Amino acid sequence: MKHFSALLLAALFCLSATNASADTAEQPELCTPEIAIAKAGVVAQLIYDMTKNNPGKAEELRERMNKLQEENPADSSFDACQAYQRLIDALDGDAEKQTPVNAAKPKTEQKE
Repeated sequence: MKHFSALLLAALFCLSATNASADTAEQPELCTPEIAIAKAGVVAQLIYDMTKNNPGKAEELRERMNKLQEENPADSSFDACQAYQRLIDALDGDAEKQTPVNAAKPKTEQKE
């Protein structure tokens, strides 16, 4: 009986430790159609903002997006949300490069 109760206590301890670690583990974001559509909208807006009146930039972005697709095609381990997020990250990096450094700095004293 002593062995059984010790074994039972050990099993309960292991189960409680497993549940606690499962609660603290980071859960992956579920990719619902609504989230995918929202991310697609962000991608579309970023592309629109970056390519206004600039057909050359539009062509360049299209080529880059095609390269990203070739590197990790849709049948890879990425779901739609992850694919859109990769595009958002890539486009955000491009947008930051296009922003003039001086535009981000506030204007200081004006000389009289």
